[in-house]
Amino acid sequence: MQNNLKTLFLDNLELDEAISAFLAQDPEFVQAEQEFYETAHEIAQLVGFERYDRFERRLGRYTARLSAIHYLFGLGLRQEVLRAMED
Repeated sequence: MQNNLKTLFLDNLELDEAISAFLAQDPEFVQAEQEFYETAHEIAQLVGFERYDRFERRLGRYTARLSAIHYLFGLGLRQEVLRAMED
């Protein structure tokens, strides 16, 4: 049961594909993404690829986790359910 809930809300390939398609149709997102990558490239040139890559991976993990928790709370799930899903 626990794995079924996790798959429904977190590890759902169909959901990921639907979100990607939705974002591709959002001009503000597309522009923000392009600007992000332009700035990321500039910073990587200044500080070196390895340091920037480490920063971006850590930022990605952080923001992904933050987004997942916001998503789950937005569904009205209680913290007890969230913790159980992580095990």
